[in-house]
Amino acid sequence: MQQTKYRSGLSSLRMALARRAFGWILRGRNAQALPPHMVPLGDEVSSEMIVAGLHEGALLESLFDVFLQDRQKRFQTQIALDVGANIGNHALFFSRHFKSVIAVEPNPRTLHVLRANVALSGAPIHVLPLGFADRDARLEFLSNTHGNLGASGFVFAGGPTTLATGERIECPVRRGDEVLREGGFTGIGLIKLDVEGAELAALRGLTETLRSEQPLVLFECLQSDGPEGGGAIFEFLRAQGYAQFFAVESSVGSVRPSLWSWLKRLWQGEIVRLRPLARPESGQAYLMILALPAGQTPAA
Repeated sequence: MQQTKYRSGLSSLRMALARRAFGWILRGRNAQALPPHMVPLGDEVSSEMIVAGLHEGALLESLFDVFLQDRQKRFQTQIALDVGANIGNHALFFSRHFKSVIAVEPNPRTLHVLRANVALSGAPIHVLPLGFADRDARLEFLSNTHGNLGASGFVFAGGPTTLATGERIECPVRRGDEVLREGGFTGIGLIKLDVEGAELAALRGLTETLRSEQPLVLFECLQSDGPEGGGAIFEFLRAQGYAQFFAVESSVGSVRPSLWSWLKRLWQGEIVRLRPLARPESGQAYLMILALPAGQTPAA
């Protein structure tokens, strides 16, 4: 008989305990949140999708199931435009609410996972392998290599990924209005943007769509100040007919929690609210801001 020692007793015990702990984690996730999908291990967004079943699930599910629940029938006849689709978390979620989804993603590394998720899900999602901006060009892009693919972004936008944490490549960008016109895409009911500081450039390239279709706009705001910041986005959207803005916020913040915050969370649970904004607060970052055209309001 031949034998070899594969791992130490401590390593073997650790592996067995980890597998059981992982099984316990999976039993607590929302398995119905998304269609079938895959995730790259070690990625920040993917970790939440594994543990919770949906990245930013509290914000998305509260927004669509409660605050926008009166629009569900309308959504089922419209298209959701997901600009900065990453590995497909939001696109897969939107596919449950909209007739179809257009997923816009320029990062070649991310595109492999996005396309696999679209194929696995069978959802009506059309993938566009490019970025949206206010001009057609090839621009420098930093693909994050330190565990957060979603932090990848175009160099001009000054996002969180740097040369120390990302790989420099070139990616194509186009004006969104032209792409939608060429593809015959009409009936846009939602534009979601999470492009690490390039939101205003993408919106400028969608001016015709914003004016003619008046979709809801859902965007991340990494910084409120500056020529490309949240304040400038508010001004631009107001010029296109948008009148109301809301921060979509959870009582469970991303800052380092204190013992008191853990006890409060245990007692109260997680609360999600729509907080009206006249403009972004200086120095503040927002995970999600909802912009509504004039005359429209969220459900009571």
